[in-house]
Amino acid sequence: MTNIQHLLPSCLYFNANVFSRQLNRLADQAFKDTGISASHASVMLMVYDNPGISPKDLSNALSLSPSTITRFVDALIKKKMLKRKTHGKSAFIYTTPLGLQKKKEISQAWLMLHENYCSLLGNDSAHRLAHQISLANEKL
Repeated sequence: MTNIQHLLPSCLYFNANVFSRQLNRLADQAFKDTGISASHASVMLMVYDNPGISPKDLSNALSLSPSTITRFVDALIKKKMLKRKTHGKSAFIYTTPLGLQKKKEISQAWLMLHENYCSLLGNDSAHRLAHQISLANEKL
């Protein structure tokens, strides 16, 4: 074994990426019946709670680049779940009737994802880990 292989178990970058891939698999499973990804669902949740939210505010709230928000919103518009209204140079995002119909299904998928990772990690561990990652994200 090379020296670098001894570093991997304590490497935050390596372990965060492995963890992210595993969590993404759980999310894909939880959201498979909704027709959208967990990432798109996070946009939907923000719009449900903030009708008329601007893309810039979505970007800030979800810590995603403006171009990623544009891509996600465009995909959800194509699926007829969101609509964009413009006023001058400003854009605002709203749910459509179909998007509102999916609210319960999307919320249930988030709950399933939460229950699945809490079951695997333990409820207290999952909450502590989420809190620690949140604090680390603020520092980075």
